[in-house]
Amino acid sequence: FPGAVTWFAPGSFKSRPPLETSIKNLKCAGDWVRMGDREHGAKGLCQERAYVSGIEAANALARGGLLGNNKKQHQVIPIREDEPQVVAGRSVNKQIMDVLNPLGL
Repeated sequence: FPGAVTWFAPGSFKSRPPLETSIKNLKCAGDWVRMGDREHGAKGLCQERAYVSGIEAANALARGGLLGNNKKQHQVIPIREDEPQVVAGRSVNKQIMDVLNPLGL
């Protein structure tokens, strides 16, 4: 049942809306948005990511002067580097997907 529990599916990241839109005073927030240069943490299903994207959306409005006289931006603490086993797992997954993608799998 696609979409019954979640909108997230393997490969869905590229089709998610961006944090910053072509409308200067419209920003997207939530664990489902692509944050571009401000990408942070897990790619979805994460309360922390939803929170950080909200802060980044507000910061983008402040940078654009869209919050009146309030141009203050809130700092987002960077996440730590991935642990070696996570890096290895991603590498193995990429190698497998590089073989499977041309086969349409």
